[in-house]
Amino acid sequence: MTLVMLYRTTVKPDAVEQLNEIRTQFSAIYTKLGIEVIGHWKNAGNLNESVYMVRYESESDYQHKTRTLQEDENYIRLTAQLNSIRTDFTLEKLVTP
Repeated sequence: MTLVMLYRTTVKPDAVEQLNEIRTQFSAIYTKLGIEVIGHWKNAGNLNESVYMVRYESESDYQHKTRTLQEDENYIRLTAQLNSIRTDFTLEKLVTP
């Protein structure tokens, strides 16, 4: 079963460029850990909102990679930076039938 996580993040209006910089650094970490980012988009109606999707092989793959991320010092640092500019966040877990 393929698992796709859909992340929606809204940041403060003056923090869009900072979000882009943070996202680039997150992408490097994901690549290093073999996490497949399907895509990244901006909401055309609200440029403060960023949407991205990440694919995992299974729930256990997701759990394993999430634990690995939470032990990575750069990931922890970037998450703190993101939390300081974020105004809203939603997460949806999508699975193949």
